[in-house]
Amino acid sequence: MSRLEKESAATVRIQLEDALKHLLDCDESGRGATVDSLAGSLGRSRRNAAEILGLLRGRGLATATGDTHHLTEDGRMYAIQVVRTHRLYETWLARETSTPPAEWHREAHKAEHHIEAAAVDALADSLNNPRFDPHGDPIPTREGRLPKRTLTALASWPDHKAARIEHIEDEPETLYKQAEVLGLAPGTRIDESRHLVDGAIEALVEGRRVTIPAAVAPLIHVKSPDPDDEMPADLCRLSDLPIGGEAVVHELAPSCTGPERRRLLDLGVVPGTRIRCEFTSPFGSPRSYDIRGALIALRTYQADRILVHSPST
Repeated sequence: MSRLEKESAATVRIQLEDALKHLLDCDESGRGATVDSLAGSLGRSRRNAAEILGLLRGRGLATATGDTHHLTEDGRMYAIQVVRTHRLYETWLARETSTPPAEWHREAHKAEHHIEAAAVDALADSLNNPRFDPHGDPIPTREGRLPKRTLTALASWPDHKAARIEHIEDEPETLYKQAEVLGLAPGTRIDESRHLVDGAIEALVEGRRVTIPAAVAPLIHVKSPDPDDEMPADLCRLSDLPIGGEAVVHELAPSCTGPERRRLLDLGVVPGTRIRCEFTSPFGSPRSYDIRGALIALRTYQADRILVHSPST
């Protein structure tokens, strides 16, 4: 008896759907999936990977040409539906919950195998049918179309050329978490970047100089800012404002998502709002800010995500 035959139906479904996503990735990149590539992707033995590919062929979801496997049309539509579920669920997590960004992928991977198509379409409608997930990946349409685009890695971006992040790979999770800690997210502006000798990249990110590790830079994909995309010369974070200092809100950082973003918007933290830092707690955080006549306490990590500039700008 094969290993697959000993597994539960739910477990087999998960393995097959994960395999379909791997084959879709391979087809999209112009290469076929192999037993070895699938074994590596799923963390399974070659024997188990071969069994899974055999089951996909038997169900008419994949075909074999020599050592490589490709999706059939039915297999592609199935794989795209799984991807659509995953990316919509990540979008829901980012917008509607306080789930940490580093956990979005893991939670969506669990959910993608259990949500039926009708519920996925209802979720899409409730989210206003978003085109991209919170990592910047395109969300397949309900008709099964998966938009394509060319991405440019920050690792190959020219020095000193302004950029906006349009996509961040969410795997490996440890590296994605490093990007999150640095405040990097789709939409984040990067200025004055330069490559260091060790492969890392030093850049001005939302008013602060940061060093993006060499291992993280290839996960970040960027594009040129729009022609009218100008940043104030004195842009900084609200957390940099001294006691008694005043500033004007430029925008909320793209890394500010979900309920936290909605709360700040509800408090009136919108572009053009004047903010004054009134006083701080004995431990330095939270600080009290005058926002439209109301005193609001914000912790440092919250004030870090509010981008401001001088009132005279």
